[in-house]
Amino acid sequence: MIHKIAFLMPFLLLASSASAASSSDGTSGAQFLKLGSGARAGAMGDAFTAIADDGFAAYYNPAGLARLERSQLGGAHSALFAGVSYQTLSVVVPFGRADGRERVQTESNRHALGLSIYYLGVGDLERRTGDSTLPVGTFNSADSAYAVSYAFAPDDKLSLGVTGKYIHESIDSYSGSAMAADLGVLYRLNPHADKPIKVGASVRSLGKRIGYVPSETDPLPTTVVAGVSAALTKGFTLALDLGKARDSAAHGALGLEGRRALSEGVTGAFRAGFNTSRRENGGLSGVTAGAGLSFQKAAFDFAWIPFGTLGNGFRFSVLIKF
Repeated sequence: MIHKIAFLMPFLLLASSASAASSSDGTSGAQFLKLGSGARAGAMGDAFTAIADDGFAAYYNPAGLARLERSQLGGAHSALFAGVSYQTLSVVVPFGRADGRERVQTESNRHALGLSIYYLGVGDLERRTGDSTLPVGTFNSADSAYAVSYAFAPDDKLSLGVTGKYIHESIDSYSGSAMAADLGVLYRLNPHADKPIKVGASVRSLGKRIGYVPSETDPLPTTVVAGVSAALTKGFTLALDLGKARDSAAHGALGLEGRRALSEGVTGAFRAGFNTSRRENGGLSGVTAGAGLSFQKAAFDFAWIPFGTLGNGFRFSVLIKF
């Protein structure tokens, strides 16, 4: 019974989100929480909810962390438009794998703990105190989130995850903070097949309001996403996400990843994607692409993420396995 509920949950969550968000039009605070994490997912249009198989899954779907075979440390840097930079750091430690051949084969009784940091900073903004083109000094702005994740896999098909995070925003001498949670579920329909299929869902940034002034706060950009991923042929994976944020229209994301062994212990990958959440920015906004190299204990990835008339974004990430 629990397997049937897990299979239907992504679609039930998406339906409930669409009906609930229509009555919550308007802007949200802490918009940096929508920026993603990791160049691999970024190159696939952030269609990563049902893949969630590396350390950066803490952002997209914490349930995926329970499936990691080894501990991972990942860092990502995004160079965005107008001099804005965005960094993420994640460390995940899986544990609790049962001893014994039969228990190992079914990957039962798995747990994982994760720590993540997300930071968006803009420096040397010009301050003006009146109707003048002359600046009066400069100030800085920074947004950050500190998260703790836990994932549990009761069997080889279902895994569940939860993240608690502390969010802080500051601009000049003003600041605000809030607490939030992410929830995730991941279900593998055929975990031991040559062409695995997975479905997943996550609720991101579910929490209290935030603002620089206590009397003027905004809700967090709570987002519900449902996804499916499937191995098309050996080395090729297709992923689809459908989501709805409380302050924007429903969006879809499509991602494709192709992997090929280049030599013993070295695998190359190319990726492409499309995300409709940025379609109003014009130009090539929404299209994404990237590549990566994976070794036995490390992976290096790159993503090109255009924002249309706003400019291009580039994301670099490294993932170390130990």
